[in-house]
Amino acid sequence: MNKKELIVSRISSFPTLPVMTHRLLKALNDPENAAAEIARIIQIDPALTANVLKAANSSYLGFRRPANSLSEATFRLGTKWIFQIAVSSLIYSNLNRPAAGYDMSGEELWRHSLATALMAESLSTLLKIRDSGLIYTAALLHDMGKIVMGEFVADCFKDIQRIISEKNISFELAEEEILGVSHTEIGAMLAESWHFPTLIIDCIRWHHNPDLYSQNEPAIDVVHIADATCLMEGIGLGRDDLQYRLSDKAVTRLNLSSNLLELAISQTLLSLEDIENMFRETLPATNVREVMK
Repeated sequence: MNKKELIVSRISSFPTLPVMTHRLLKALNDPENAAAEIARIIQIDPALTANVLKAANSSYLGFRRPANSLSEATFRLGTKWIFQIAVSSLIYSNLNRPAAGYDMSGEELWRHSLATALMAESLSTLLKIRDSGLIYTAALLHDMGKIVMGEFVADCFKDIQRIISEKNISFELAEEEILGVSHTEIGAMLAESWHFPTLIIDCIRWHHNPDLYSQNEPAIDVVHIADATCLMEGIGLGRDDLQYRLSDKAVTRLNLSSNLLELAISQTLLSLEDIENMFRETLPATNVREVMK
């Protein structure tokens, strides 16, 4: 068995996502029924309901009277927050793992993924792109291939660095040359094994190379720019992350101005701070991301 076959074989042993996640993603694919279906899913999941109530009762929001029911919490938080809490907490419980070869702890990888999702959502809204919920989820999952690849990259990191230096190529291409497969491809294969929507799979597969995608798909450009921008802002940097490149063509395809990009960055940083403050005040002694389990 070569390295690629060994890496791919690990996908089958990777934990499956909760049934609730699949139902939630399916609901998000149906914009006509999404709101009602999301509320129904949350109502029948005790852990998810607890997380939503926990967020709604955070002192960060400034309410004096506690929210005792899901309907009251939903009204207080709004559907956007409910959606972010639901998707993030469902997926986080299964993907909070370090990516050793990339020198990223589970917490660092999660913070980068969450920031990229918030940035993608902001860009989608500012650019009036449909499917912002699905794009948020794709951005949240874009680097999950690193969890599978971590130990293999750790073993071959010096060889990968040598190839990058000799051929002046990106980390992803060097990763593929040494190991036979990249973290983007492994992430896409993992998403396929979980029966995720095709657009989420494509966003994961092409998030470093949107120019190679066969169609003009705004969602892929949005996830690419969101990821690259968060790395440039220093959010969740691993030892590979200064070796990827922002596609100018993706920026042009979206007709994204520098002013709009700066506004999206500002909104992302504020949203990230809001989420961290909301959960930090709920359990002060606990890590922010731990609260979202």
